[in-house]
Amino acid sequence: MENRSGGCDEKSTKVVFACSGAADVGELTDLVARKLQKKGKAQMKCLAFVGAGITEMIDSVKGAKILVIDGCPKDCGKLVMCKNGITDFTHLRLTELGYVKGETPADTHNVDAVFEVACTLL
Repeated sequence: MENRSGGCDEKSTKVVFACSGAADVGELTDLVARKLQKKGKAQMKCLAFVGAGITEMIDSVKGAKILVIDGCPKDCGKLVMCKNGITDFTHLRLTELGYVKGETPADTHNVDAVFEVACTLL
C-alpha cells in the first residue's frame, strides 16, 4: 500500500535522477541525489539508462514517485525523461533556487540546502 501523505520519511517507491553535468551545479545535483539515496529518502537511478532508451529499465521506474534534478536551464534531465515517455515526475532546477552555473561550489552547505528542498518535493 502506497503512503500518499508526502514528505521524505515515508516508505514508498521514490526515485531520484540527477543531471550530473560537467558544471558545478551538475556536481551539486549528483551529490544531492547520492545523499537522498544514502539517507534512504529515494533510490538514485542512472539518467543514462533513460537516455539510452533501455525499455526494461524505463519500465522499472514507472509508477514510482520520481524527482528529476537539473542544475541549469538546459533541463537535460527533464528532456531525457520526456523524450523517453516518462512525464509523471517532479522537476527541480537549481538555478531557480538562486544557484549560478560556474559560481556554485558543491560544498556541504549547498548540498544540505538542496537536499532539504528535494525532501519537500518527494
